[in-house]
Amino acid sequence: MPVYVVGVPAPFGRQETWVKWVDPDPKFDQTPRWGRVNQGPESLMPERIRLVSSVEEDLTNPMDSGFGPYSLTRLCVKTGGIYFNVHPNRKVGSRVNRAQISSFSSHLSHFFDPQIMKMYQPEYVSAREYAKLVKSNQARRALVEAAQVSAVSQFESPVLRFVKTDEAALNTAMSQAQRVAARLEPRIDQLYQILRTGEQDRDKDPTPRWQAGYDLAYGRTLAAKVRTESYNAMLAMGKRGMEFKDQRNNVWVLAPADSMEAGSQYESISNKAKLYLQRVIQEHPGTPWALLASQELSHPLGWKWDEEFIDLAPRPTMVAANDNANNNTPQDEQARMLPKPPPTRPIPKL
Repeated sequence: MPVYVVGVPAPFGRQETWVKWVDPDPKFDQTPRWGRVNQGPESLMPERIRLVSSVEEDLTNPMDSGFGPYSLTRLCVKTGGIYFNVHPNRKVGSRVNRAQISSFSSHLSHFFDPQIMKMYQPEYVSAREYAKLVKSNQARRALVEAAQVSAVSQFESPVLRFVKTDEAALNTAMSQAQRVAARLEPRIDQLYQILRTGEQDRDKDPTPRWQAGYDLAYGRTLAAKVRTESYNAMLAMGKRGMEFKDQRNNVWVLAPADSMEAGSQYESISNKAKLYLQRVIQEHPGTPWALLASQELSHPLGWKWDEEFIDLAPRPTMVAANDNANNNTPQDEQARMLPKPPPTRPIPKL
């Protein structure tokens, strides 16, 4: 018997998303709040790495996968039915912000053309058959293994400005900034070492979904690797000593750049990252993979040193001309009593 379901879309490559929740009882606070809801992923196992950065806000910015939650959608497919993927704020081709989301609906920031996404249908097979499909190709195996790694953070707010009062203080500031990169490098390298094992089999897989997934994961990991390692290398360069072009300047600024001043070894990694990400955009337009690849490429992969001047002289303290100038404010004769706000209940498990 065919099974037909009208249901919610699964977030792309993620188990959870956020639902705008308003208390159904008007006696309680009616301010919209956000609660986590288990609504995915669209595939049996996650096929998207958890590389969190300012480029991709992860759980705070989920997007539509184009399909429903895996188990329920598989039931429909295997019985000859259909999973009707619906969302009240679906808007293909433009970003949907949280303010536009209807109450009791999940937040998905981007939606994609169903006709395009048909080519990227997940593998609706048993767990045993899925494991067999994954093991049949090194690129697939590497992608699924990398997606199991706990979330890895990129630079969200790296230190970019270094004031030079003297050489010792400058070196100390740069050394402290290097420690942040040093903590991230092993986590990013773990992803890199897993994914690079799949390179040899990447071209052997003709499936668009697996190709897009692997290329995006490897391209983003390479981009994170080169950003982090070249940042560290640029700080090491700064610690060896640099001369300001304008002797009046006293601040070194590490700015994102398309050039790779840290060294030729980083240039090759940068070029490889761009190759994989650009291939995703060219071969899989109009998909979540292409959107994430374009977002990644919108941020330069390298760094350069700029310089500027900041006045370090202490500012004079402002003293009021008349201490009694503000003593003539009229006082309310009667206290204003504000109504007590309605009580707030915790968001239930969604």
